[in-house]
Amino acid sequence: MIRRLLIMIAAAAWCTSALAQSAAPPAVPGAAPPADIQFQPSPRDDRETIEAAQTWLALVDAGKFGLAWDDASPHLKSVVTRAKWIAGMSEARKPFGKLKERTPARFARSHSMPGAPEGDYSIIEFETEFANGKRATEQIIWMLGDNGVWRVSGYYIR
Repeated sequence: MIRRLLIMIAAAAWCTSALAQSAAPPAVPGAAPPADIQFQPSPRDDRETIEAAQTWLALVDAGKFGLAWDDASPHLKSVVTRAKWIAGMSEARKPFGKLKERTPARFARSHSMPGAPEGDYSIIEFETEFANGKRATEQIIWMLGDNGVWRVSGYYIR
Protein backbone atom coordinates (compact mmCIF):
# COMPACT_ATOMS: atom_id res chain seq x y z
CA MET A 1 0.00 0.00 0.00
CA ILE A 2 2.83 2.42 0.88
CA ARG A 3 4.61 1.53 -2.40
CA ARG A 4 1.44 2.30 -4.36
CA LEU A 5 1.01 5.62 -2.55
CA LEU A 6 4.62 6.52 -3.33
CA ILE A 7 4.08 5.65 -7.00
CA MET A 8 1.00 7.90 -7.09
CA ILE A 9 2.93 10.70 -5.38
CA ALA A 10 5.84 10.28 -7.82
CA ALA A 11 3.42 10.34 -10.75
CA ALA A 12 1.80 13.51 -9.42
CA ALA A 13 5.22 15.14 -9.00
CA TRP A 14 6.22 14.13 -12.53
CA CYS A 15 2.97 15.49 -13.94
CA THR A 16 3.48 18.80 -12.16
CA SER A 17 7.01 18.99 -13.57
CA ALA A 18 5.93 17.99 -17.11
CA LEU A 19 3.07 20.47 -17.09
CA ALA A 20 5.28 23.26 -15.80
CA GLN A 21 7.75 22.59 -18.61
CA SER A 22 4.99 22.55 -21.23
CA ALA A 23 3.43 25.85 -20.17
CA ALA A 24 4.05 28.50 -22.80
CA PRO A 25 5.61 31.83 -21.81
CA PRO A 26 3.31 34.85 -21.88
CA ALA A 27 2.52 36.09 -25.38
CA VAL A 28 3.68 39.51 -26.49
CA PRO A 29 0.97 41.20 -28.60
CA GLY A 30 1.97 41.24 -32.27
CA ALA A 31 5.01 38.99 -31.76
CA ALA A 32 5.43 35.63 -33.50
CA PRO A 33 5.55 32.63 -31.18
CA PRO A 34 9.07 31.43 -30.39
CA ALA A 35 10.09 28.62 -32.76
CA ASP A 36 10.69 26.17 -29.93
CA ILE A 37 7.08 26.32 -28.67
CA GLN A 38 5.09 26.43 -31.89
CA PHE A 39 4.56 22.65 -31.80
CA GLN A 40 4.04 22.27 -28.05
CA PRO A 41 0.66 20.82 -27.08
CA SER A 42 -2.05 23.10 -25.81
CA PRO A 43 -5.72 22.50 -24.97
CA ARG A 44 -6.60 23.39 -28.58
CA ASP A 45 -4.50 20.45 -29.82
CA ASP A 46 -6.71 17.81 -28.29
CA ARG A 47 -10.20 19.20 -27.74
CA GLU A 48 -11.78 15.73 -27.80
CA THR A 49 -9.53 14.51 -24.98
CA ILE A 50 -10.41 17.56 -22.89
CA GLU A 51 -14.13 17.07 -23.56
CA ALA A 52 -13.82 13.40 -22.60
CA ALA A 53 -12.05 14.44 -19.39
CA GLN A 54 -14.89 16.83 -18.59
CA THR A 55 -17.42 14.03 -19.18
CA TRP A 56 -15.45 11.70 -16.90
CA LEU A 57 -15.15 14.46 -14.30
CA ALA A 58 -18.94 14.88 -14.40
CA LEU A 59 -19.16 11.35 -12.95
CA VAL A 60 -16.79 12.39 -10.17
CA ASP A 61 -18.71 15.64 -9.59
CA ALA A 62 -21.94 13.62 -9.24
CA GLY A 63 -20.30 11.29 -6.70
CA LYS A 64 -20.44 8.36 -9.15
CA PHE A 65 -16.95 7.22 -8.22
CA GLY A 66 -17.65 3.57 -8.99
CA LEU A 67 -18.70 4.40 -12.55
CA ALA A 68 -15.57 6.53 -12.96
CA TRP A 69 -13.45 3.55 -11.84
CA ASP A 70 -15.38 1.20 -14.16
CA ASP A 71 -14.31 3.35 -17.12
CA ALA A 72 -10.67 3.63 -16.00
CA SER A 73 -7.60 2.01 -17.57
CA PRO A 74 -6.60 -1.54 -16.70
CA HIS A 75 -3.43 -0.10 -15.16
CA LEU A 76 -5.39 2.08 -12.71
CA LYS A 77 -7.60 -0.87 -11.85
CA SER A 78 -4.51 -2.97 -11.12
CA VAL A 79 -3.20 -0.34 -8.71
CA VAL A 80 -6.37 0.32 -6.68
CA THR A 81 -9.48 -1.75 -6.07
CA ARG A 82 -12.91 -0.35 -6.84
CA ALA A 83 -13.80 -0.20 -3.13
CA LYS A 84 -10.59 1.66 -2.21
CA TRP A 85 -11.06 4.02 -5.16
CA ILE A 86 -14.60 4.89 -4.05
CA ALA A 87 -13.52 5.42 -0.44
CA GLY A 88 -10.47 7.49 -1.43
CA MET A 89 -12.36 9.63 -3.93
CA SER A 90 -15.19 10.25 -1.46
CA GLU A 91 -12.69 11.46 1.12
CA ALA A 92 -10.65 13.53 -1.36
CA ARG A 93 -13.65 15.32 -2.88
CA LYS A 94 -15.67 15.86 0.32
CA PRO A 95 -14.07 19.21 1.31
CA PHE A 96 -14.69 20.78 -2.11
CA GLY A 97 -18.45 20.50 -2.51
CA LYS A 98 -20.32 21.22 -5.74
CA LEU A 99 -18.61 22.34 -8.92
CA LYS A 100 -18.97 25.98 -9.93
CA GLU A 101 -16.51 26.28 -12.83
CA ARG A 102 -13.75 24.18 -14.42
CA THR A 103 -11.31 25.54 -16.99
CA PRO A 104 -8.65 23.57 -18.89
CA ALA A 105 -5.32 25.18 -18.00
CA ARG A 106 -2.49 22.94 -19.24
CA PHE A 107 -2.02 20.01 -21.58
CA ALA A 108 0.98 17.72 -22.04
CA ARG A 109 1.83 14.42 -23.67
CA SER A 110 4.31 11.76 -22.65
CA HIS A 111 5.43 8.27 -23.57
CA SER A 112 6.30 7.31 -20.01
CA MET A 113 5.01 7.85 -16.49
CA PRO A 114 6.65 6.86 -13.19
CA GLY A 115 5.38 3.47 -12.03
CA ALA A 116 3.38 2.90 -15.21
CA PRO A 117 4.07 0.96 -18.40
CA GLU A 118 5.53 2.67 -21.45
CA GLY A 119 2.81 4.02 -23.70
CA ASP A 120 1.02 7.13 -24.86
CA TYR A 121 -0.30 9.52 -22.20
CA SER A 122 -2.21 12.80 -22.28
CA ILE A 123 -2.11 14.90 -19.12
CA ILE A 124 -4.72 17.60 -18.67
CA GLU A 125 -4.76 20.08 -15.82
CA PHE A 126 -7.88 22.02 -14.91
CA GLU A 127 -8.26 25.05 -12.65
CA THR A 128 -11.48 24.42 -10.76
CA GLU A 129 -13.68 26.55 -8.53
CA PHE A 130 -16.32 25.09 -6.26
CA ALA A 131 -19.58 26.62 -5.03
CA ASN A 132 -18.20 27.06 -1.50
CA GLY A 133 -15.43 29.31 -2.87
CA LYS A 134 -12.68 26.71 -2.68
CA ARG A 135 -10.32 26.39 -5.63
CA ALA A 136 -8.32 23.38 -6.74
CA THR A 137 -6.10 22.10 -9.50
CA GLU A 138 -7.24 18.81 -10.98
CA GLN A 139 -5.09 16.56 -13.15
CA ILE A 140 -6.46 13.81 -15.38
CA ILE A 141 -4.02 11.36 -16.95
CA TRP A 142 -5.27 9.47 -20.00
CA MET A 143 -3.52 6.32 -21.21
CA LEU A 144 -3.91 4.84 -24.68
CA GLY A 145 -4.74 1.14 -24.35
CA ASP A 146 -3.58 -1.71 -26.58
CA ASN A 147 -7.04 -1.65 -28.16
CA GLY A 148 -6.63 2.00 -29.23
CA VAL A 149 -9.04 3.31 -26.59
CA TRP A 150 -8.04 6.13 -24.24
CA ARG A 151 -8.83 5.48 -20.54
CA VAL A 152 -8.22 7.50 -17.38
CA SER A 153 -5.15 6.18 -15.58
CA GLY A 154 -4.87 8.86 -12.89
CA TYR A 155 -6.75 11.65 -11.14
CA TYR A 156 -5.26 14.12 -8.69
CA ILE A 157 -6.84 17.08 -6.92
CA ARG A 158 -4.96 19.64 -4.85
